[in-house]
Amino acid sequence: MSIAFDLWGQRGWARVDVAGESHHAKAIRAVVGPDLKSGGSEIKVDVQLLPEPNNRFDRNAIAVWCGNHQLGYLPKEVAPQYVSVLSGLVANGWTPQVQARIWASVFSYDDEPGRGEFHASVTLDLAEPHMLVPTNMPPNGEHRTLPLGNAIQVTGEDRHLDALAPHLRPEGETWAYATLHEVVEETARTSKAIVEIRINDERVGQLTPKMSSEVLPAIRHLAEAGVTTAARVIVKGNRIKAEVVLYVARAHELPDEWLRETARARQPAVAVATASSAPSPAAAYEPPRQHAPIPPPPTSIRFTVPPGWPTPPQGWAPPSGWRPDPSWPLAPEGWQWWVPAWD
Repeated sequence: MSIAFDLWGQRGWARVDVAGESHHAKAIRAVVGPDLKSGGSEIKVDVQLLPEPNNRFDRNAIAVWCGNHQLGYLPKEVAPQYVSVLSGLVANGWTPQVQARIWASVFSYDDEPGRGEFHASVTLDLAEPHMLVPTNMPPNGEHRTLPLGNAIQVTGEDRHLDALAPHLRPEGETWAYATLHEVVEETARTSKAIVEIRINDERVGQLTPKMSSEVLPAIRHLAEAGVTTAARVIVKGNRIKAEVVLYVARAHELPDEWLRETARARQPAVAVATASSAPSPAAAYEPPRQHAPIPPPPTSIRFTVPPGWPTPPQGWAPPSGWRPDPSWPLAPEGWQWWVPAWD
């Protein structure tokens, strides 16, 4: 039986267009449902990306499905970049899925009530191929993954290049599972508790005392339950210079529900995979990312993004509760999120 696998790297907005929606309008309309608003309707759904190696037109074809409804295909020029990693997941019993945005509308004819033309577009929240799966397996034993949050720079990676080498990729960066451990750092005058970062049980760096204090309460909370603290990190660089960036919520940002679940249950298991090896169970819980919420829009204005953020689709505005990807730079102090639409 195939098990759904949520691809890593999803950022909260859909940017990859699906091709061939016009050929699958009936299926898309079934997914959207009958209650289309006069100005069009938008929904977000999980969709599955299934390679079709026997497709007679394109052996790299990747179909986009929502349950039993096919919505289209990845564009022909894009599919070859993704077919290898997605095929590897499917071969090992997983169904790759991402969130999709479906926008649909019906143009009605005034002189023919009840008749109209259905139009729809489907876009995917799909990261680059090398960022879809972690480079390593999840930690062994009982563990729990901290919720995603803003970036925390790890220090001391230059002393652990041998341990980082297996996780370096030609693309320059990749996701990996790490574990966080409390250790005591002895100095000439004092002893300080800091957080040590390990990948595959090998030390790859540590946090500064200040940043350790932001994470240590969570590590101790999990340790009291007999659970190892896991986290997602991005490994960047090459064989002569590498860095590790940790993405976790600080202890004061952890939701109450997440803390309560630690006390009453062990971590549930879902799938994780690498492009070169079979997937295995991994930590599942991932609350919303921890940027501050974007304020709601006034009228007659448009949304603008800070320096270093990807350009959103034309006319896009953040929905209620949306938070940016934790890897993006923080907005400058006093950033103006909304400007007059005519600027």
